[in-house]
Amino acid sequence: MHLPQIASPLLIAGGIVLAAGGMISLNDEVTPLHHSRNAFAIQGSAYGKLLARLSETTIDRIWHLGVEQVVPDHLTGFHHDKEESSPEESGTRETAPPSKASLEKPRTPLQQGKRWFQDRVIALHHRTNPNGLNERHLATVYRDIEEMLLRSFKLDPTHYGAYDSYHLFLTTHDFGGNPTANAQAVKVAQHAMAAAYQETEDPEPWLTAVAAGMNLYLMEAAPYMKKGETIPLKVVKEYREKIGFCLAKFDEIQQKAETNGNWARLSTERQMEISERSLFSKRTFKQFDAMIARATPSSAPADSKGAVVKRETSEEKP
Repeated sequence: MHLPQIASPLLIAGGIVLAAGGMISLNDEVTPLHHSRNAFAIQGSAYGKLLARLSETTIDRIWHLGVEQVVPDHLTGFHHDKEESSPEESGTRETAPPSKASLEKPRTPLQQGKRWFQDRVIALHHRTNPNGLNERHLATVYRDIEEMLLRSFKLDPTHYGAYDSYHLFLTTHDFGGNPTANAQAVKVAQHAMAAAYQETEDPEPWLTAVAAGMNLYLMEAAPYMKKGETIPLKVVKEYREKIGFCLAKFDEIQQKAETNGNWARLSTERQMEISERSLFSKRTFKQFDAMIARATPSSAPADSKGAVVKRETSEEKP
């Protein structure tokens, strides 16, 4: 056999061997060729943060259509009541009937045109099968939703919606709630806080860190609360310090953003969303002081002989 005839097969075989060796090296944690699994460095970038926000609508639509089996509110413009969307005991599920707002007759031509488009959307996504999804189908939907939540969280770990939605999914009994899912929830919260600690210009990630810290505290305190025992004071003080630090950084960076004009560049809706979340976080944080005060024994003053002196209140004064 002539050399030109065997040269091409040898080169092809050599290329395949080199490609296989490269793939093995990418999956080997010891070699420096270990792949970071962050294609095009999209995770954590500005584009990743944008995609994380855009994915919320997709996840919401799949959740409603796949799990609750109703047309999403943001598609119809109507809100479904919880009673209307609950599954029947027989294992079947009817599509949730329209709300009272959807039954009102439109009065103006503009309202009639809007109703026409809403009816078309409802007809497009309306479930015609009277039987609900079986357990295997629901398990597939849950898995797809979890993959999308994880992907969204990886794109932007500091986004409140991406983090809190994934944490809720992991810790809800119907979808997670097992030791493996709870361990994953702890890792996710720790990663969210670590990512927020690197933020120096945007105040919003620090509120995500506050939520992650609060979730970590609740998960650590859950065993004591379940047994009816008192939460150790050391645990309360530890998370009070962590969450207090995050709130202080939020106020500091928000003040800087107001000074340099970055805060004014945000939309009014987003400013209101951040402010409401900040107010809720600060009100929740105040409970730590109350818990520490209840757990710390109050010391009463003593006289020169060492006897405890009763404090005189304003009501006891003549």
